[in-house]
Amino acid sequence: MKRLFRRIEEKARDVSQPPVTIVAFGDSVTQGVMEHRVLDSTHVYHRLLQDHLESFFPTTTFSTFNAGVSGDSVANALGRLDRDVLSRDPDLVLIAFGLNDSLQGEGGLSEFSASLAAMIRIIKEKTDSAVLVLTPPFMARKPGPRIHPDHLSIADRIMETQNTGMLARYVSAIRHVAGQQNVPLADVHREWERLAGSGLDTDVWLINGLNHPDPRGHRLAAHLVFHTLLSNR
Repeated sequence: MKRLFRRIEEKARDVSQPPVTIVAFGDSVTQGVMEHRVLDSTHVYHRLLQDHLESFFPTTTFSTFNAGVSGDSVANALGRLDRDVLSRDPDLVLIAFGLNDSLQGEGGLSEFSASLAAMIRIIKEKTDSAVLVLTPPFMARKPGPRIHPDHLSIADRIMETQNTGMLARYVSAIRHVAGQQNVPLADVHREWERLAGSGLDTDVWLINGLNHPDPRGHRLAAHLVFHTLLSNR
């Protein structure tokens, strides 16, 4: 994390330096998928994070590369790690997976944990980048009118994964790996737990009715990542 803030200071002092670079590495939420076949590059959490950073460090230039791929899992994303992350030699990598992975159930937990740990290790070994891991938001708990007909075939599976606590099992694995690898964690899932505990129907924050947070959810994630970064300064 020290390199990140050193680079922020260097760019502020010398405008000829390259921009401070961030890679957001994740699934459809990171890609910015909202409703069915709708991409929103303005309200996705890492774009909002860049806005926060630009406001807080107004003399530094930031550049964020969106490496989110819809439907992706941690194990599959390892195959594009060189292309999308390492080749860019970023100053900060945000890792956000778990929603698709959790649909593999109990049998996928071990591979998920091992792949996430390997991903973090490789980034740390081959770059000087800071790494921050996010936990995912909630998925749907009940059927709703926002679910697109094309997604009805997977809707029950998604709700079962949320309601049986399987997604929470994967979130626990993310927390454990982040602790083992000594990287900061922006625990988005915990914030959604607090929302649910306060009586909010969290399904209303899912813009596709299943697993994509609406702009409120992205703002929450961006705010949490920003303050997590500053607290590890």
